Amino acid sequence: MSNTNELIVILDEVIQKYIREYFSIYNIDPSLSESPATLVSNDLINEVTPSKVSREVLAVDGSSRSITSAGGIISIVTLGVSSLSKPLYGAYPGLFGIRNLDLDKPFVALASSSFSKGINAYLYSSKYVTTVSLDGTPFQSISEPERVETELRAILETEALKKLKGQGVIIVDGPLFPSYTFLPEKVKKALTNERLKVLDSNYIGIVKRLDKSDLLVKSLASRAKEISVKYKVDPRGFISDEAFLFQLVRFNFNPPYPVLTVGPLIKEIAQGVKIYVNYLVYPVHRYVPKFSFLRIESFNRDGVNLVASQKFTIDGIPTVLALADKTAKELSSGILRYIAFSLERIGLQESFRGKFEVLNVV
Repeated sequence: MSNTNELIVILDEVIQKYIREYFSIYNIDPSLSESPATLVSNDLINEVTPSKVSREVLAVDGSSRSITSAGGIISIVTLGVSSLSKPLYGAYPGLFGIRNLDLDKPFVALASSSFSKGINAYLYSSKYVTTVSLDGTPFQSISEPERVETELRAILETEALKKLKGQGVIIVDGPLFPSYTFLPEKVKKALTNERLKVLDSNYIGIVKRLDKSDLLVKSLASRAKEISVKYKVDPRGFISDEAFLFQLVRFNFNPPYPVLTVGPLIKEIAQGVKIYVNYLVYPVHRYVPKFSFLRIESFNRDGVNLVASQKFTIDGIPTVLALADKTAKELSSGILRYIAFSLERIGLQESFRGKFEVLNVV
């Protein structure tokens, strides 16, 4: 290859003639089965009518990080809460001058790399540190950090949702009832049951990452022929909800793009407990095909309209949720760096992986 200009020409050809065409072609996969969620309306797509919110709106988001050392894994979880009236409503733990939410639950978990019996409770104990799972088994470093982080974060987020109950509309980052993929069945059941006790029609879940979600495409599989005729896109041809939503909008709307909702679906969580699932399509730019796709979960059909009425960031996220996310991440970043420094000071070596975990904190 002779020069940079030649490389640019080749890359342009790859993007224009190969990548674009390859990503535009899709095949029907007949193996997709009917989903546990059910489409409620005959009209799949509707323009959103934002509803005026007279009550306070709060958002809860968490950040989890782990550092691996020669002694084991240290996992931390922090929470940020923002509201329309108070951008920095609170955090847990409440450090650096931020109001403490006083959840009185562990935000640090230790998973030993040895067959440890744990810390002698007569010598040291702390309500902020845990070494044991909800099912009574000790955390072990042989498990992935995600196992510990998921449980710790689930407990703290549910405690925060409980603390904020009755103070307005509460938006939580992620599903109202997460699947808790990494956790044992007994722990999953305990966490879900606790959420069932807390959540009501004032809580709304927002799922931001739809590139690995297939709830929508599987839910629409049984009505694929009808949808293909009406909207010119077959949901069975897509692996993810995000890919389907992008093509659905492109095939059915022209600039200026409106704010849209796809759905609703009804999803059964437990005996007698059902939630509405809507997909919000928020145009980041009204004249350019660039969208934010959000899954909105609520106990009534108005949840998606309430979210659509919020002010959004340039990335297409409700500002109140983005502020909670920023608070939680900056807090966990600061704590993780402090722990890493403290480990070095007392002579406990970080693992190779641990060094990269600290360097990549953002």
